[in-house]
Amino acid sequence: MAVVKANGYGHGAVPTARAALEGGATWLGVSSVPEGIELRQAGIRAPILNLGYTPPPALSAAIASGLALTVYDQASLALLKTAATEIAIHVKVDSGMHRLGATPDQAVRLATEVHADPHLRLEGFWTHFADADRDLEFTKDQLRSFLDARAALVRAGVTGFISHAANSAATLRLPEARLDLVRAGLILYGVRPASSWSDLPSLRPALTWQTIVTNVVSVPAGETVGYGRRFKAKQPSRVATIAAGYADGLHWRAAEKGCAIVRGIRVPFAGSISMDQAALDVATVPAVQVGDVVTLIGRDGDARLTADDLADASGTISYEVLCAISYRVPRRYL
Repeated sequence: MAVVKANGYGHGAVPTARAALEGGATWLGVSSVPEGIELRQAGIRAPILNLGYTPPPALSAAIASGLALTVYDQASLALLKTAATEIAIHVKVDSGMHRLGATPDQAVRLATEVHADPHLRLEGFWTHFADADRDLEFTKDQLRSFLDARAALVRAGVTGFISHAANSAATLRLPEARLDLVRAGLILYGVRPASSWSDLPSLRPALTWQTIVTNVVSVPAGETVGYGRRFKAKQPSRVATIAAGYADGLHWRAAEKGCAIVRGIRVPFAGSISMDQAALDVATVPAVQVGDVVTLIGRDGDARLTADDLADASGTISYEVLCAISYRVPRRYL
């Protein structure tokens, strides 16, 4: 299952889904009914699972779009039964994350009830790991809990469903968790689930994020730049304004430790990141001019910046950096 929720982790849901299916994926995962409908309206016919909550007002649209739906409580199941039409159901087990999911015993009862209903089809039985990128022992405990619930379901005479548990980290680090299907998320986009992992040498980020220089000014020593005057030139300097700000997904806090690449050279931000613009200290870069390409994520010459680099500078994680790249940043697919 290629997980393409959150606009394909910021990469664009439809192009990402198509690329994943062409690459061998057989399922797609989304987090809401509108996300699934977007894929259907683009002509994608592969199985799609809504991994999240299905609000009652969205049920008819979900059914019309042929989405598989997650169930984890009795109220949701009762609502689905009133539809009196075939719906593919994946019952979610809370094996220790305590977010969405039924307790193992409750999940077995829900799945048994789905199986007995003439209109509903128990297509899947699944769980989600809380810490697979760090704590494998806790993850193994979660897996044991889930497998015990699955075994109880089979003993109750329910078969013919697929079971799935592994996210990107578990797919890579815990082979026994792969079961019938794995849900590949961040790894699809060429980003390590944990920035500290030093293996996976063939992994390459799919996304490059670039903008351009829109102005270059000379700043005398002692002068300041930007909102809050957070950058003060210690010596005569040059500052380049770029067309990217926090409304584009460039985190405000990235100014503190972050940098960008101009003409193959990494340069620091100069003061606060604004809504639509930011500034770079380009004193070390010769001949910077309006129109020069600025790389926020990606490679330019020998210099390279990753989503993890931008995340570290922003005090967040690579997932948020990618998902935060806003709709107004044009995507081009090569």
